[in-house]
Amino acid sequence: MGGKREPFSNFQSMWREEDSILDWAKEKIGEEEYLLEHVELIECFMDTVDLIRQSAPRTDYHFAICGLFMRCFDSAGRGLRAAMSGNYSGSAMYARDLLETMFLLSYLCDDETRPIEWLKSSPDEIRQKYAPAKIRSALDERDGFLERKREQHYKILSTLGVHPTPQSFELRRDGTRHLNSGPFKNRHLLEECIQELAKTVLPLSGILLDYCTNFRHGKEISSRLSLILQRAREKYFTRER
Repeated sequence: MGGKREPFSNFQSMWREEDSILDWAKEKIGEEEYLLEHVELIECFMDTVDLIRQSAPRTDYHFAICGLFMRCFDSAGRGLRAAMSGNYSGSAMYARDLLETMFLLSYLCDDETRPIEWLKSSPDEIRQKYAPAKIRSALDERDGFLERKREQHYKILSTLGVHPTPQSFELRRDGTRHLNSGPFKNRHLLEECIQELAKTVLPLSGILLDYCTNFRHGKEISSRLSLILQRAREKYFTRER
């Protein structure tokens, strides 16, 4: 039998590998202009969220909306870090959380009474009135969408990154049938994860810009995001949902 293992030794080995992959990911992203600009969009969105956290009025309405944007801040940052550390299934999990929160924000921001009602709802009321499926249906009805693409997008991320399905194995393969138990390098999956995060941050940024018109200095705070969002739409997302 071997000697006593040092505490955290396996974890430290995994974390060192993640750091190594992070350096590799930075190099690969630097080789592609569109990936660099996607990362810039995500980062600028997060910067703007942090600024409004400090500047928004202290009311229940703003507490609710800012709280959800701060959740998006966390999911966007962690999703990008997971992708750049070789944890592609983890990135998909954060991407789904980002998507679900974006849908909720879109719904709540349609009516100034909704954020306060949502904030004061009990857990049972949240399940009954604000379940993800109900929010998606309400948005589809609002926009006249009959193809239920929101649901399709949500299910894809659930299948790939959240639920234990055979399809989720695709985010643990390195191009062969071999499954990886920890972080690993895969340029294609890295690119796909970053594109997925950017695709959801795009409409989130639009919601955030609209929200910033509600308080003093909001437009000034969000000016850089406005420019980067316009560039992203024109160059990469001309068929935005």
